[in-house]
Amino acid sequence: MYPEFLNKRWFAWNPSSDTIVALITALIMVGGGYYLLVHLPSENGLKAIYGLIFTSLLVIFPVWWLLWRQNGFIKDLGIKKEGLIPSLIISIFITSYFLYYALSQYSFYGLNLIPHFLTNGLILWEPFFIFSWLQLRFDRAFGIIPGILLAGISLGAYHWGTYPLSEIITLALFGMLFAIIFRLTSNLFIMWPLTWSTSSAVGTLKGGFLLGWDEASLAFIVLLIQIAFIIYVLHKRRSR
Repeated sequence: MYPEFLNKRWFAWNPSSDTIVALITALIMVGGGYYLLVHLPSENGLKAIYGLIFTSLLVIFPVWWLLWRQNGFIKDLGIKKEGLIPSLIISIFITSYFLYYALSQYSFYGLNLIPHFLTNGLILWEPFFIFSWLQLRFDRAFGIIPGILLAGISLGAYHWGTYPLSEIITLALFGMLFAIIFRLTSNLFIMWPLTWSTSSAVGTLKGGFLLGWDEASLAFIVLLIQIAFIIYVLHKRRSR
């Protein structure tokens, strides 16, 4: 088992300002996501603009808060060299399983699965926000097990209103399983982009969503904004 998980701090009580901010942003993610997915009509151009801003901020704000406001390090958000190779190896195995499942269960979609997989792989904000931001903050404040549970609950709660309760519970349980996997290395690349491209693709297909090239284009724009902001903050930190 990878050393990251051998930390025996299963439970703790060390809340800080980071914990409060993480809890507030988790509530904003759930509320903002509910408004985006449930109340804004798909044909409304405002939905695309709101979605672009909302999902961009779910990476931009944690990066700003931790790296600029708190003077932390990018590795504190799971973006690091440590554990990269094991993370990629584990990710390849998980990706292979979900890819096989998707192709065996949803092959009737044919080539339409290509933009669907691509869109899910371009979505950085979801695994970043759930695992790199929320889970690692909760882990530090409350311990490994509460961090895992709260990360899974956050993933399930975000889908409130778009899935039936049974599916939300399933998503929360999958979120907890993925949180355990993430905690093996605490490296974002164990979840993104490979794992998320197929696991999230299966989840959205089960929910009746098939994402196309329009969604892929929007996800690509959001990803560029997020990466550009991360690079900008890292550059500004060096010049401070």
